[in-house]
Amino acid sequence: MKQYLLIGSGLIGRLLAWRLTLKGHRVSILSSDDQVGMGSAGYIAAAMISPATEAVQTEAKVKEIGNISAAIWPQWLADLPEPIFYQSNGTLVVAHAGDQAEMERFTKRAQHVLSDNDYTQLSKAELKEKELQLSQQFDNALFFDDEACLDNRHLYSQLTTILSSSPLCDWQQCEEIDSLSDGVLEALSQQYFSCSSGAFDEVIDCRGNGAKKDLEGLRSIRGEVIRVHAPEVNFKHAVRLIHPRYPMYLAPRPNNEYFLGATVIESDDMSPVSVRSGLELMSALYTINSGFAEARVLEMASHCRPAMIDNMPVVKRTNWGLQVNGLYRHGYLFSPAIISDVLALLEGNEQAIKFGEFMHV
Repeated sequence: MKQYLLIGSGLIGRLLAWRLTLKGHRVSILSSDDQVGMGSAGYIAAAMISPATEAVQTEAKVKEIGNISAAIWPQWLADLPEPIFYQSNGTLVVAHAGDQAEMERFTKRAQHVLSDNDYTQLSKAELKEKELQLSQQFDNALFFDDEACLDNRHLYSQLTTILSSSPLCDWQQCEEIDSLSDGVLEALSQQYFSCSSGAFDEVIDCRGNGAKKDLEGLRSIRGEVIRVHAPEVNFKHAVRLIHPRYPMYLAPRPNNEYFLGATVIESDDMSPVSVRSGLELMSALYTINSGFAEARVLEMASHCRPAMIDNMPVVKRTNWGLQVNGLYRHGYLFSPAIISDVLALLEGNEQAIKFGEFMHV
């Protein structure tokens, strides 16, 4: 049994803590966020697990990492005490008539980045058969079969319950940590856990945006989402709407709830959703299906995703521990693959880092 100190309790922090306790290790969590996780980007996210469609908009490596995570997610979810909504029916990519030029560019990019068996081009008749309500507004689509989304709020809730009640986990809330060093870690260990920082076999920094002073090149990407209840809409698939300014994604939830979001704004602005963004999100919903006209707005929220210059994750060795960061808008797409790498690394295999960039300093 080893003892780990995790700084941060967002998606990476709580997933890593959970997997470590399952291996029988003791975990101390220190976070400025509460145990619910409402201050976490992973709490706000649409929780798409979409390797191929994300690769089209980024790079081929995203699909490689995402496919590993997509294989791991069902195994991890099976370890939870309650079933988590996990819709693996695939993603439909659509565009309005006025945005067909953008759709053509997306299709050409897909042909360049992906293989032919990653997606299927659907006619209106085929789209009608696949998703009747979507065919009312769109004449064609691209269908990506091996993609999913999950209920991130339920996942957070279960992880909170598991970790807060585990005898192997000590979870403390603290003030925001500006920067980490040996001295800071020693003081924090004494204050919150009544021990020396030397008592921990490893310190792992999972602060996301909060690690900017300690991780050169880390930046923030603002994302905005709207959550609605739409009894008249019954989509069986996740949907990506090609938009001239930025891609939008619609993720179903249980009981006719839907998350619509966009995540490409270069900003560390954590203020509420603007009127302009709110109008764009609501207009996009209505143009996807008129049944959203009578939907009830349950939530409008924004957050910032931590990203490196190349938008790829990083696992960095420092003189005081490990940093795991930079998952960009790919938190749910990347986290199982990256955490599996980190777990192998903690077991002594420095060759384990296959996906996140592993740096020594």
